Amino acid sequence: MSIVRRLFVFPFILLLLTLGCAEQSEEQGEEKPHVRGIITDFEEEKEQVLIQNTEDHDVESGPIWISLNTDAELIIEGETATASLDETLVGRSADVWIGGFINQSYPPQTKAVKIVIHELKAK
Repeated sequence: MSIVRRLFVFPFILLLLTLGCAEQSEEQGEEKPHVRGIITDFEEEKEQVLIQNTEDHDVESGPIWISLNTDAELIIEGETATASLDETLVGRSADVWIGGFINQSYPPQTKAVKIVIHELKAK
């Protein structure tokens, strides 16, 4: 292969690699929540909620205590909340993204970097 052909192919390969990496970054930005389920309890002293964690296809994986990280984002019914977790959230569904370790206690405990609380559904 001549040097001219090699010089033409090289930028084309770089372009394909760049496009592939950009697509992967967009997918990572839409990461699924680590915890999803119903808030069943609130611990005022530790400012944490107990979520009955449900994995994909409604398979329960057990309860987990969630508290907010210092710079966590709390979204309630589509709006960023300025308040912290409280007992009014019990009974609502939540999606949680965690950013660290899960303490191996029972139930396990962790800190959230983002929690999305959904509005109450009429029974």
